[in-house]
Amino acid sequence: MLEHIYPLRLIEKNPFYAFLLGIAYTIIGIGIAVLLFPEDPAIVAVALISLIFYPTINQLMKQEEAIESEKEEFSLFVFLKDHRSVFAVYILFFFGSLLVFSFFSLLLPALATNHIFENQINVLYGNTVGGAAFSTGLFMDLLKNNLIVLLVIFTTAFLIGDGGIFLIMWNASVWGTIFGTLAKTAALNANQNPFVYFLIVLGIVTPHMLLEAFAYIGSATTGGVISKAITREKLLSRRFNYIIINTVISLVFALVVLLIAVSVETYVLDNIDTYQRIIRESFM
Repeated sequence: MLEHIYPLRLIEKNPFYAFLLGIAYTIIGIGIAVLLFPEDPAIVAVALISLIFYPTINQLMKQEEAIESEKEEFSLFVFLKDHRSVFAVYILFFFGSLLVFSFFSLLLPALATNHIFENQINVLYGNTVGGAAFSTGLFMDLLKNNLIVLLVIFTTAFLIGDGGIFLIMWNASVWGTIFGTLAKTAALNANQNPFVYFLIVLGIVTPHMLLEAFAYIGSATTGGVISKAITREKLLSRRFNYIIINTVISLVFALVVLLIAVSVETYVLDNIDTYQRIIRESFM
């Protein structure tokens, strides 16, 4: 029902509305999950957000498929230009959702945060920033983990059409919860303002987070567009081969962006003293 409140053309003309939708849908998703599934709302919240957003992104993907099916030649620049609306909608919705998870993590008491976002918190204190954040193998560890996520998102989007939405929203929830929890815990231990710490963390991580999100969204968009287009073509036909080539080129581009993102993230974790200090303070 919610997708009928606003016309799709409104979001296409002004993708900023997707940012507002990300905020609104995430609040609704978390609220419903807490009310209906109080014992384990974390995964349910992400699933609900994905389901609410699905009709909008599905309509956009159908339009992108129509654009792709008319092409006779492939150009990466033209591909990005033609599909810029879906990239913008995805990224802005992603950041709107991420900010909501961050602010809930900042505002809620620690016990409430640990319960509502238990799965996301487990990522923080499990195998990410904690123990091996400054190891010599950091780059390869980050690359391996992020590469698996990207390939899973692409495969899911390819097989299910728009199935990559859930994994992208899961990343938004994990990043948002991690950054909010890091800022709140570090600020409390250092007797500082949590919102100031959060703005510092956000300013530091935004460059590599934006690149990483773009790589994930690029792989999901590529997988979704190709999935819808390939069902219309005859196996091994000229159009079929053309679509496969486009897929490979687009996926390679997403991999290059991910490689840059991991390089930036490694540099940040190894060289930004302020970020290192906040991480240490959060684990005191």
